[in-house]
Amino acid sequence: MNYKLLETVADIAYYAGQKGYYSGDSRQDMMNFIWWAKEFEEFHENTDWDSTDYILTIEEYMEKKLYLE
Repeated sequence: MNYKLLETVADIAYYAGQKGYYSGDSRQDMMNFIWWAKEFEEFHENTDWDSTDYILTIEEYMEKKLYLE
């Protein structure tokens, strides 16, 4: 099981909830969170999380997803 992907899904869902995000379709929102987590993990496959702030990076990513898409 890919626990890193699950952690990313949880972080994305948590951040979206903190921001009050709801598109009107909870099933679609959950599917988006899963796809966004997969995209995030693929993009950051080689990121050194010891030198890059993971939470800040998730927050920046989510700002783009929630407010620019």
